[in-house]
Amino acid sequence: MDCPVGTKQMVEVFDCPYISKANNKKFQQDLIKYTKETKCCEEENCNHPKIQSDLKIDQAFSVIDDSINNLFKTYLGADNFIFTKKNVWGYYASKDSQLQSVVHNHMFKKQKGLQLSAVMYITPTKLGTDFTEFKIKPEINKWYLWHSGLFHKPEDGVTPKDRIVLALSSVISI
Repeated sequence: MDCPVGTKQMVEVFDCPYISKANNKKFQQDLIKYTKETKCCEEENCNHPKIQSDLKIDQAFSVIDDSINNLFKTYLGADNFIFTKKNVWGYYASKDSQLQSVVHNHMFKKQKGLQLSAVMYITPTKLGTDFTEFKIKPEINKWYLWHSGLFHKPEDGVTPKDRIVLALSSVISI
């Protein structure tokens, strides 16, 4: 069942002026290149999507780091917070790709602090994120933020165009 994000109050939506200004063909090509050149993890039999970057894409693109800091300042209404854990990655699905749709969450076991996850769609897509009771209807250049314990998956489907997504999971100390 598709529901507007705000009706469930489980996912909050934030405009992103940082990415809005930077999001052009060159930025998208740079994200694709980075995502293809960095490996998501060291595991041989990794179960992540086929083309997913390492967990440090925010360190390679200062605009992403600035965007995330602004997101949390806005969400928390303060700037006196510390990331005790922050994983940020890119995901790329080329035109006509079947999305790998695995239900998961982003909880860090044994970590203390506020755990939040987010996703941003860099390219226009009709395929959003599917939660148990609702789906995100994706808009570009917006952060969709939720508690990391919520189970979700990429919406099933084939991408008619290239699809680029940024994602993060974090633990915050306030």
